[in-house]
Amino acid sequence: MSEIDQKLIEHLASLIRIDLNSEESELFAGQLNGLVEEFKNLQLVDTDGVEPTGHIGDLVTIMRTDESSASLDQEEVLMNAPDRNGMFIKVKRVIE
Repeated sequence: MSEIDQKLIEHLASLIRIDLNSEESELFAGQLNGLVEEFKNLQLVDTDGVEPTGHIGDLVTIMRTDESSASLDQEEVLMNAPDRNGMFIKVKRVIE
């Protein structure tokens, strides 16, 4: 990969519509080149025989059992509504 220069940073800044001065462009170019070098170093690591993983630990998702229970009755739900119209919760219009 070619080196990330100030011109590329300025082009990217224009695409994402942020205004960078020349000092900031130079700083970001240096930082991104440092990141690219670190990824190049990672590519040198021998990973033969290493299983792909999404997480470094042996975490297991702990979920509770799904049990049905009594729900609130309609009047209890409507008591918590900030605005209502009869037996309905009144909300602001969201479709234009």
